[in-house]
Amino acid sequence: MTNRICELLDIDYPVLQGGMTWVSDAGLAAAVSDGGGLGIIGAGAMPAEMLRDEIARARGLTSHPFGVNMIMINPEFEKQLAVVLEEKPPVVTLGAVQNTSVIPDLKEAGIKVIPVVAAVALARRAEKNGADAVVAEGEEAGGHIGGTTTMVLTPLVSRAVDIPVIAAGGIAEDRKSVV
Repeated sequence: MTNRICELLDIDYPVLQGGMTWVSDAGLAAAVSDGGGLGIIGAGAMPAEMLRDEIARARGLTSHPFGVNMIMINPEFEKQLAVVLEEKPPVVTLGAVQNTSVIPDLKEAGIKVIPVVAAVALARRAEKNGADAVVAEGEEAGGHIGGTTTMVLTPLVSRAVDIPVIAAGGIAEDRKSVV
């Protein structure tokens, strides 16, 4: 399968694993990346040196691209950012985005940057500051951000920016599996 996300991230399938705090470790990220998607280490409130170790471990487990999800309101964010700028994982996703001022620094380090946004205005600011793509995450997502549903937010963001938009949160169907 080829689309803008697959080409941008050098992955086989347009599937990005959520960067779930204390769940998405290097092992899970590497397995998803080896499966053709983009595995993402959930930095959460992880101490900076532990994040450095997880990035190194992911590099040892996979030869495919992977990412790190960082939560901008986390008290450890600045320390984690310093580690990420040194270690240069291929991709960084940013959660709880309060501003987009860190995007140029990450881009200068050669890192692809994908902020998670819950509003059109934030998506536009992210694009203006150099984001490679955005994740339009509705209120039903695990990040519990914003007040708009994914199915409303995604087309609004898609019409507002020229970079790729990834939908996240509350995507389901009501079909029951038939065995």
